[in-house]
Amino acid sequence: MNIAVRSLASLLFLGCMATITLSPVVAAEPSEDVASTPNDAARQLSKLIRKAANEASPGLVTVYALRGPRMTTPWRLRAAAGRHHTSPASFQRQTASSIDLSSDDQGSGLVLDASGCILTCSHVVSGANAVFVRTADGQQLHAAKVSCDPVTDLAVIHVDAAEQLTPVQFGDSDAVEIGDWVVSLASPYDLDQSISAGIVTTAGRWVSSCPYPLIQNDAATNPGSSGGALLNLNGKVIGLIIGGYSTRGEFQGIGLAIPINAAKDIIQQLRIQGYVQRGYFGFDTQQISPEMASLLKLSNSDGLYVTDVMQASPAHQAGMLEGDVLTTFDGHRIDESFDPQSFTADLTPSKKHIFTVNRGKEAVEIEVELQLSLPPAINPRVTPEQPSKESFEFFDSQLGIGLNRIDKVLARELDLPFGTKGALVTHVAMDSIAYREGIAAGMVITRINDHSIDSVTTYRQTIASRTPAQPTMLLLQSNQGKHLMMLKIKEPRNVNGLKLNQTE
Repeated sequence: MNIAVRSLASLLFLGCMATITLSPVVAAEPSEDVASTPNDAARQLSKLIRKAANEASPGLVTVYALRGPRMTTPWRLRAAAGRHHTSPASFQRQTASSIDLSSDDQGSGLVLDASGCILTCSHVVSGANAVFVRTADGQQLHAAKVSCDPVTDLAVIHVDAAEQLTPVQFGDSDAVEIGDWVVSLASPYDLDQSISAGIVTTAGRWVSSCPYPLIQNDAATNPGSSGGALLNLNGKVIGLIIGGYSTRGEFQGIGLAIPINAAKDIIQQLRIQGYVQRGYFGFDTQQISPEMASLLKLSNSDGLYVTDVMQASPAHQAGMLEGDVLTTFDGHRIDESFDPQSFTADLTPSKKHIFTVNRGKEAVEIEVELQLSLPPAINPRVTPEQPSKESFEFFDSQLGIGLNRIDKVLARELDLPFGTKGALVTHVAMDSIAYREGIAAGMVITRINDHSIDSVTTYRQTIASRTPAQPTMLLLQSNQGKHLMMLKIKEPRNVNGLKLNQTE
């Protein structure tokens, strides 16, 4: 897999903690006997951790999300400064907004079924121009469809897999208790098949803006871990890793995962219809602390405080007010065990639900009609203005790259070795073969298969006899060294108005 220009984005939270790279060693079955010494207990725990990781590892994938124009750092700096490259034709400069938006993310994902459904986090793939995954056995698969739900930070990637994939198995996250040993399985820093172990430190941690309580644990969470699996010792997925919590930009022993039971319905909707249908009442709430309950003269801290009621919403029309305290919902008491998702779990349109609220010294019943929310808008992608073919000495429509000559001055600005010759890449079309494989503006093609390239002219001559069935091997020079990549071309298709080809 070739990613010549990659930036590992900080997905949710940064961290710095050692991880263990999983080896293919098959663990022996742990003894049923109680360990007689502390060393025996440690060895038994190691076997359980190893067995759990080996059980789930075939279902882990590494996820790559490509955003914005693909440029080497020196080329990006030139574009930010508004410079033109030296070519006979005028070149349309990149806008500052397209530069600021450019970002590549790497995360983790879990195979849901053999046909190619993959679960990951919404923040890893939302708004990406191209998404692909690398499986445990090294297959590189491009996403045919990506469905995101930013509210829950869940996403489902659909890939076309030539071979059947191995799915993970779900466990019961409701059975998780404080002190349980857990194993994180992910690809932090693009180090696939990495594991870390820890314990559950809080089984139901409420975090601001998250619609359900999370599993807090101390297994290491680093950039690239998002979308990975939190496993029980049976190798079953009990949570989807979304990141860690930190105040200093480094891992501080607090990892967070979405309970898999809470995610199941969302996952199913994303798989089937591509978006999540939600009920809408039109109010926001917050839990009540004992201090708040005392101030409000409540008998206990049960219930939810209404912090906002949206204008013209069903709740507003029914008479709900800011400052109300919700105490029951359809006859069910709202206490510490109540899940606020229950408010909109029943998606029967126009169904009326009964809330009991404390308003001052009175208990008031309010009947609110549920409305269904509209499907969310598709996440916008970075779409910078495309230069015309006249901007290049040559546009390779099969690979999706614009090429121009390079001279000594430009080579120096791009921090290339003295005397670099070849065909300079000055544009990479979105969602082209070159874009997905990591070719970036500012690179120089110096060799194609066994032919040396010293100019755009020799590039054109060399590819004149190229056929779609013939693999193409490119040697590219950038400011970071030389990069070798192999491309396979399929039949042509249209991308951004230009006739482009697909890669296998």
